[in-house]
Amino acid sequence: MRSLLTLLLVLSPLGVVRAAEVVPWLYEVAVPVTNQSDGERRRASSEGLAVLLTRLTGLADVPRTPEVSKALSAPDGYYNEFHFTVDDEAVAAGESGLRVVFQFDPDPVLDLVRRADLPIWRASRERVLVWAVIQEGSERTIVGATSDLPLVKGLNDEARARGLPLNLPLLDLEDQLAVDPAAIWGRLSQVIDAASERYGAEVLLLGRITPSADGWQSDWEFWVDGALVPHTAQGPDLAAQGREVVDVLADELAARRVVHGREAGRLAISVSGVESPAAYGALLGYLKSLEFVQNVGVSGIRDGRLWLVVDTPAEAPRLLETFERDGQLKDDQLALIDGADLRLVWRGGG
Repeated sequence: MRSLLTLLLVLSPLGVVRAAEVVPWLYEVAVPVTNQSDGERRRASSEGLAVLLTRLTGLADVPRTPEVSKALSAPDGYYNEFHFTVDDEAVAAGESGLRVVFQFDPDPVLDLVRRADLPIWRASRERVLVWAVIQEGSERTIVGATSDLPLVKGLNDEARARGLPLNLPLLDLEDQLAVDPAAIWGRLSQVIDAASERYGAEVLLLGRITPSADGWQSDWEFWVDGALVPHTAQGPDLAAQGREVVDVLADELAARRVVHGREAGRLAISVSGVESPAAYGALLGYLKSLEFVQNVGVSGIRDGRLWLVVDTPAEAPRLLETFERDGQLKDDQLALIDGADLRLVWRGGG
């Protein structure tokens, strides 16, 4: 068995395998500015870093620890490029529309999160699809991606701020044939689920918007890990109601997905199903791609199982949840008790 381990170590690549649902724009932040001066850019880069820390930690209000305060006062070392652009929608609304877009470097930012003992929310996140119906008089209308309702802007802006990949339906011919306002209003799951398949969403956010004495009332619900989460908002500002429900959704997802900041521990993991150099490389690449895995070491092969040592602040149950959600590693319920913290089967191929 020792020769097999040597062969795996020599032949297999250790490239990082990124999950398919990684949010591609997570480290890109656009901040409004009044001009293109160096001083205004420095102010905006601090604001942009604060937005990014909210995205990465799942915390709407990131604690200003000494490490965070120091970084926000000198943010230049955390981004590797920037450019100025003009937001046409803001211009149409009477604003200047000038933005500076920062591309932040993941490595120093994640190092900051770890040093500050902040929680880490992975860049791989559930896609959210919004099915909402607005009632005006006797008419009910599905809210689509191209709607000019303030609700849509509120939903999209806050999803961007919180790092959530969120979409509204296109309402093209395919959608029109698959679903109507009555099905969404009645929350007919068999119809909504079928219509949602084309969007590949893992979370459906369902809403009913009706007129109220002080403007509008929106009633929402979504399911996360089998739990129903309802939310109601009222008032004259539909954009604010959109931002509010996205915050509720982001808070719920983050609470269930983050790894809380604490000193890294060491877990022993035994894995079956690693039967080739390619599989070995894919397994190590996957583990190294997880933001809360700090180091992966190989300790040997025993009884056909690969033994790994993983340094991570994540506790074993949360790590197993992540593995099974990704579909890369599964709990090996047939494995004999072998002293490992986790006994797994590799399902990621290779």
